[in-house]
Amino acid sequence: MICLEIEQINRSIKEKKAQWIAKDHPFLKLSEKELRRRLGVVVDEENLKKLRKQPKPDLAKIIADTLKHREKPKNYEAAKKILSFRQYLDSILIEELVGLDHVILCWIFGRDWRNAGGRNCVTPVKDQGGCGSCTSFAAIGTLESMVLIERNIETDLSEAELHFCGHGSCTGWWPIDAVNYIKSHGVGHESCFPYQDHSMPCVTCSLRDGEAITVSTDVSIFDVQQRKDYLWAIGPMIAVFEVFPDFWGYGSGVYTPTVPPYSDPPLHCVEVIGYNPCQKAWICKNSWGPGWGDNGFFKIAYGQCHIDTTYPFIGISTTKWWKP
Repeated sequence: MICLEIEQINRSIKEKKAQWIAKDHPFLKLSEKELRRRLGVVVDEENLKKLRKQPKPDLAKIIADTLKHREKPKNYEAAKKILSFRQYLDSILIEELVGLDHVILCWIFGRDWRNAGGRNCVTPVKDQGGCGSCTSFAAIGTLESMVLIERNIETDLSEAELHFCGHGSCTGWWPIDAVNYIKSHGVGHESCFPYQDHSMPCVTCSLRDGEAITVSTDVSIFDVQQRKDYLWAIGPMIAVFEVFPDFWGYGSGVYTPTVPPYSDPPLHCVEVIGYNPCQKAWICKNSWGPGWGDNGFFKIAYGQCHIDTTYPFIGISTTKWWKP
């Protein structure tokens, strides 16, 4: 892996006329081995191949079924009409109305779950440290968001349980496996199994079974428009993308790579908390602590780093308390 200094990144940003600002961070001083420990996606090629062969999900049905549990009844035909209208707005009106107030336009047609009708449905940024557990941090962040959205309850759930009881390791994990554990076992609170950034034995507390939260619905989405519709109607999602050498120095703005990729591209997993249609970017919550990036968050342009071309966005919903 190439290690860049802040001056090199700034020069690359200027040369490429990129729309983001770099920030000096201790990551830029770390070795290749130390940097890779802060990632952690191991691709299940057979599972990925199977997912890509599946037909596009019936998103209108998923939305209609999911919203039934939120006391916001939507029938199937109504959901189809809403999605059709949204697609029209996204493909036509956004381009035609760019002369209007930019902030208002993006607020109307976009989504950021940090401010959803005045509610913050995104829990605080955490730090995975030097263990390749990003998959579990992204999945737990998404689960915590869904509990807030569906139940208006703020939780602090255990990344350690998900990762180490679900057979993840500090060398990485595949997000579908993390979702399957959440569906079948649920996840207890952080206080029941506190996280440390090294391999840990699976040892939970006696209160775990009564506190654990699970989901009954999940969906993998490759289509960009369907991802936007899901984020808009249901909630945040889990995503995988390729990390480029300059990403470690991201500070703010819409990220696009300004340097060549690694010869052995590493992958990272994050929670996608929304999108900005005017900037044409996904809004993401990272797991490198609030001191990295934009208070721990970042924006990445559509189609960059294989985020839209290779790996699915995964949604989980219909939260409930696990019953052994």
